[in-house]
Amino acid sequence: MVNSYLPGNIPMHRPTRTFYLFNRVNAAVNIQLERLLRPLDITVAQYTCMSRIRGHEVMSSAKLARAHRVSPQTMYEMITNLEKRGFLAREKGPENRKQLLVSLTRRGHKTLDLCDRRVDELEPLIFAGVNTANHAFLRELLQIVIENATRAELGDVANDSAPPSGLQASARK
Repeated sequence: MVNSYLPGNIPMHRPTRTFYLFNRVNAAVNIQLERLLRPLDITVAQYTCMSRIRGHEVMSSAKLARAHRVSPQTMYEMITNLEKRGFLAREKGPENRKQLLVSLTRRGHKTLDLCDRRVDELEPLIFAGVNTANHAFLRELLQIVIENATRAELGDVANDSAPPSGLQASARK
């Protein structure tokens, strides 16, 4: 239905914004992750932080703070908590003594493995009804959206809205 009294005949009922849908998915998944991780006394933020560290030998706390979009002080507090619990180890950077480098301990790896097993049980429930091809396509689309959002954050979004080559042809209905 279009209200002809509005400038430009703006539709009265717009479709739900994709940003809103992203937010709803994120909120619903976080609720489930909190429920699964609570018995291990790990928060979603701690799980995410430890997961990010796993792929690196060591990682700076400043880089972690930027990746998690939190202040250095907030990340420092999270790292301190995880270190006190024996999940992380800290050391000063070899070239820059002010740099704080963080790594997972053996206990951190074991705890992260337990968390991953719980999350591995959740993912099939969340994606029930999504076939393998569509799941792969969703992952591809999300990577593109992440890259675009990162460029937008940096003020570098391209003006042309054409999808990357091959993407349109692989769209699933």
